[in-house]
Amino acid sequence: MARKPRSDSVLDSLPPERREQLVRWLVDENLKYPEAVVRVWEKFGVKTSVSALQKFYSRRCFTLRSSQAKDFADLVVTEAKKSGNNFDSATLALVKQRAFECVYAGNGKISELAILAGIVGDSAKLELKRQELALGERRVAVLERKAAMADAAQGVVTDQTLTEEQKAARLREIFRM
Repeated sequence: MARKPRSDSVLDSLPPERREQLVRWLVDENLKYPEAVVRVWEKFGVKTSVSALQKFYSRRCFTLRSSQAKDFADLVVTEAKKSGNNFDSATLALVKQRAFECVYAGNGKISELAILAGIVGDSAKLELKRQELALGERRVAVLERKAAMADAAQGVVTDQTLTEEQKAARLREIFRM
């Protein structure tokens, strides 16, 4: 069970974007603690220690890395089952364990991850493309709504027949404020 951070914890009191940056350094870049101490000082102007970073990592990063590794391992097994290759359960268990270890360690061999990702195959690539297209469609819809609101607001602002109070009320209506 994770302990509650101290109320004077410098790292936990960083602004959210800086905490996220620190997590990226520790998890994605697999930055060593002594190097992270230096980088936190250089980039954030915050003095910290290796032990403080270790505690921060155990509270914030351990769960994140475990979750990412588990998700990747589950995806590999799911896609391996879909691929049509009849892997037995022991093989799938080994593949899942190795996928988890490669991602969790953060220093797994790229060739091993490539082989495991190869098991995932084209169906995962198609799913990723589908998700990218859906995200693009949502972005377009949001932009269209914003453009329509901007057009409506422009019409209100340029309407000479409305009083300032009426314009303000109409703008609040448009922007749902």
